[in-house]
Amino acid sequence: MKAPTFEELQQEMVNFNLSNYQATICKNIKKIRKSLYEDNKYFYQENNLKNPYSSQSIAELLEISHEYYKRLESFDKTKPIFIKLFFKVVVLFDRNISDFLK
Repeated sequence: MKAPTFEELQQEMVNFNLSNYQATICKNIKKIRKSLYEDNKYFYQENNLKNPYSSQSIAELLEISHEYYKRLESFDKTKPIFIKLFFKVVVLFDRNISDFLK
């Protein structure tokens, strides 16, 4: 693999668009949460337990409003995901950080 030149890296920075990354992260948060919800739905129902992977439960666990969380999952540019909140989601969902960037 050829090492990039300074100019090539500089061009990457010119083309960098944070919104694209945030949109991908938010889309994957929703996808992963829904998968966890569905995978565990019957266990929680059978045991008469609250499903911790509902959007309401996740909002409570993250200590944010449900409205904010729903806007986050749908990637509202006016409510960007902050790094601390992102790391809390990574820990809460027990996933590798790269799963959110794909």
